[in-house]
Amino acid sequence: MDFFVIDTVGDSSGHGGSSLPPIPQLPTATYTSTYDGTAHSKDIKRTTTAPEESDNDDEDYAGLPAPGQSISKILSEDYDNLDLFVSWKRKQDAKESVEVTASTSGVAKVGAAKRLAVSRKDDLCRTNIGEELKGAVLTPGIEKKQDIARLAMTDKALQKLNRAERKKTKGKNWFGLSAPEITPELKNELELMKMRSILDPKQSYKRVDKRKTPKYFEIGKVIDSPLDHFNERGVKKLKSKSLVDELMADAEFQKYNKRKYAESLERQKKKAYHKAVMKMKKEKKKSKKR
Repeated sequence: MDFFVIDTVGDSSGHGGSSLPPIPQLPTATYTSTYDGTAHSKDIKRTTTAPEESDNDDEDYAGLPAPGQSISKILSEDYDNLDLFVSWKRKQDAKESVEVTASTSGVAKVGAAKRLAVSRKDDLCRTNIGEELKGAVLTPGIEKKQDIARLAMTDKALQKLNRAERKKTKGKNWFGLSAPEITPELKNELELMKMRSILDPKQSYKRVDKRKTPKYFEIGKVIDSPLDHFNERGVKKLKSKSLVDELMADAEFQKYNKRKYAESLERQKKKAYHKAVMKMKKEKKKSKKR
């Protein structure tokens, strides 16, 4: 059985030593606290004894404070300096862009001038509450607004309302042709237009559907020509009225209407006489059978 001993001390002779390289240590700083328990911790000044400066690149912390330095001052700083830095940075970027593009075009100068005119509030994306609340002030005529009436309506009520509004017009393809309210005067004019072939027998018109009245239609007005000023004296008063009034005031139409009315009465009399004769013949036949 073999025995062996581990040497934990190592060779301490001058010819050699430990085979491991020495471990580098970070620079240390000694702190002297001046806090006596009476002042606030923010007002306390710490005195540090830093090691000697060296030109080694390992001491660069990429803009951050050293490990032994306090960051309480950085956290307690106001954000105004940061906002000013942001606006200054934007101005510097605008100036650089102008210098680069000044030789090519002058459009960049206009854009840079606009960017320089941006205020601090726009830089921080803040909303001016006072300006936004001006439109929210209640006025006496707020009930008359159309949008207010729709706020308290449900979705189904809004759908019914929109459907009813769409039915009032024919649609965009018909240029918003409306559906007017049928009044007695308008109804008479529509019936008169259906019988227009009878009014003028010399003029032929396209057949009109007599069963239905049009739902979507509009009545226009013919603009008189200034050349007809002398030819139509005393006629404009009649033209301003409805179509029925114009026909009733026309003497030729009255004569034509009376003649046609007399002819229709004669036809009815002939039909009535013929019906009476046929009825008498039937009664005679029945009496003979008895």
